[in-house]
Amino acid sequence: MSHARVWTLLPALLMAGCASLPLEMGGFGGSTAPQTVAGLTYEEIQQLGALRGTCAHLQDMRRQGRRVDATEMTERLLPACEQMIESAREKARQEREEAERREIAVFMAREWAVVEAQVAQRRSREREWREAEQQRQEAELLRAQLAQAEEKQAERRAALAERIRTTTIYDKLSEYEDKPVAHSIGQPSQTTLKTFLACVELAYPNKGYRISQSGRTLTIIAREAQLPRGDLPIEMRFNENPQYWRMTYLMVADIEARQDADRFVLSQNLVAQSCPQEGGLF
Repeated sequence: MSHARVWTLLPALLMAGCASLPLEMGGFGGSTAPQTVAGLTYEEIQQLGALRGTCAHLQDMRRQGRRVDATEMTERLLPACEQMIESAREKARQEREEAERREIAVFMAREWAVVEAQVAQRRSREREWREAEQQRQEAELLRAQLAQAEEKQAERRAALAERIRTTTIYDKLSEYEDKPVAHSIGQPSQTTLKTFLACVELAYPNKGYRISQSGRTLTIIAREAQLPRGDLPIEMRFNENPQYWRMTYLMVADIEARQDADRFVLSQNLVAQSCPQEGGLF
């Protein structure tokens, strides 16, 4: 075909294809897709997540060397791609900020957990210290009370011992060996004969004694003892053994204790008020 023929057909071709030329112009001029959009390469746009729609179309045009009307490029395609890029950047920024907020929240929660653990540990130590201090103070108070009680008990025992030594019966039995009293064979108590009789005298003062011994049997009668029922006698007999005095007879007023168990109970009743600690030792 001659050049004249080409130039003759060109106006007709332009008239026939004018509807599609504003989008892509092939090799007849216009603008090609730029290498970067909004300062980003297409690879970077893809990494940003915006390589789709108009941006993907621009990449295809770039690869294939296609052209488009300059106005179409500058007023529609590039702004549309730039808007997609900006939207993707905004989304990425929001996601980054959200990730940072979550990371900060996790960090703060972790740090707060450490602080709470430290506070709980400190409170636990303080509570343990307070409990230990309270226990120490209570122990000190208890020791002081026990010491005071022991001191008072020692004073009472000393006072009682002095009162026992000043009784009439204690003096009258000075020639007799002061051995423990027993209420059954082979079972002596911790209370001695003189202590027992002195406690009876302290509880029930009397108007004198009649003391006699026949063989190993010692008889003691307290005359006119001040009993609840009046001034009546208390009669006791003891059988001497190598390690103790065994009570074999006890009569208080008209009450006669004939069995070991009865004598044991009546003996305790006699001294329970004047010598309570002695009464509990039979």
